[in-house]
Amino acid sequence: MSNRLPRLALRLSALSIVLAAPAAHATGFLVDQYGADEGQPALGNAYSVFFNPAAMAGAQGTDLMIDGMAFGRQLSFNRSSAALSPNPATPAGQSPDPTYVAANTGQAQLFNVLAAPYLGMVTDFGGSHWRLGIAGYVPFGGTVSWSKNQVFQNYPGAPGAYDGAQRWATISTNSASMYGTAALAYRFEQAHLGIGANVSVIRTTIQDTRARNPDGSDNVLTPANGIAEGRATIDMSGVEVGAALGAYWEPTSALRLGASYTSQPNFGTMRLSGTFHQWNQGADGGVEKADMLQAYPDVIRLGAAWRVAKDAELRLDGSWQRWSQFKDQCIVLAGSSCNVDATGAQLAGSQIVANVPRNFQDAYKIRLGAAYWLQPQTEIFGSGAFETSPVTSAYEDPLLFDSVRLYGTLGVRESFTPHFYAMAAYTYVYMLPVTVTDSAFNTYKGVSRTPAEDGSYSSDLFIFDLALGYLF
Repeated sequence: MSNRLPRLALRLSALSIVLAAPAAHATGFLVDQYGADEGQPALGNAYSVFFNPAAMAGAQGTDLMIDGMAFGRQLSFNRSSAALSPNPATPAGQSPDPTYVAANTGQAQLFNVLAAPYLGMVTDFGGSHWRLGIAGYVPFGGTVSWSKNQVFQNYPGAPGAYDGAQRWATISTNSASMYGTAALAYRFEQAHLGIGANVSVIRTTIQDTRARNPDGSDNVLTPANGIAEGRATIDMSGVEVGAALGAYWEPTSALRLGASYTSQPNFGTMRLSGTFHQWNQGADGGVEKADMLQAYPDVIRLGAAWRVAKDAELRLDGSWQRWSQFKDQCIVLAGSSCNVDATGAQLAGSQIVANVPRNFQDAYKIRLGAAYWLQPQTEIFGSGAFETSPVTSAYEDPLLFDSVRLYGTLGVRESFTPHFYAMAAYTYVYMLPVTVTDSAFNTYKGVSRTPAEDGSYSSDLFIFDLALGYLF
């Protein structure tokens, strides 16, 4: 039976990758909500393959599980007149054209419904000290599709404005980093200690369409009143590797502790390859072979679960997400490097097509929760969490908007038989509204200049998680 289990889990991982292509979190940030409160570094289950491979040492038997998350996200962005970013050569003091102002300011909204799977397996090979885990999931990614500005439908003076005031940052975007992970752990029974590691093969894809002018402005008309506004699209993909290490300890029969470190995809900079296409009215730049260079974070997680009574448990976990390594999203001609100075200007030796400065900061999350067993087979759980934002005010934009988040979760896990169980949970995420008055995007030069994104932002997330599992 042990030979059949890895083959089955590998098939599940492959299916997860296929299903996940259009899915994941709309913000483009780390998705760590799999399993709701059941997914954390001190709990031994099929989610441990991702959160802490060493925590598999706390699991017994074989657990086959499929988890599906559904996300609802609303985002509102009101671009202010302070964001207007005309061509730098525009004479100072010149009154902006009313069409230009109307086309580039005002309200933009989206409500997207998405889905993301987690398919996993953990086994102890029939009672051995070893644990094997295999899983497929999408911890990074998002799909963004904005509502249209009906005022500008079929408007000849500014046809691009139909795509909304947010279009200089995003019109539509799909991104996903799809992981296939194999994990191994060993339990030292006398010490009640587990150590573990995993290795992941990661396929990252990004498709993006946005408004773009070569001069980095948000001009909609030329000086001769021709259409100036252009479009740019990218279609990129790449394969990376990643890894994680962890430790798990049961110092008493009532207390479990876990810690893990998960590497960056590719252990640093990712290079995605594909195409870049820029066109403006009457001038098609053609499709170029290009690469995108960027770096996602590595993550440190800590967790604890304390059985305070026979039928009650307290849970605490947190994470440190090193988003400070996400400096730029740089598109270069195929094979080139990305070298810019502090102003964003391109340095000799690089062939940069476009660069978006990000300059994220590290983010932290802490979650406190509890579980109560109404009867041995029925667990109810809930938690509250606080998470800081990796995005500073100057670098907020409608594509990667984020702010301080407050989480509330309520869920139930029911064992219908000794082998079959189900879990359902709902999480509401309130993101503190942000008003940006210091957008930095238009202060850069050359290939790094894009229109500013000053304005007011607000967003809410609604996450439904359902899991089905089989134990034997």
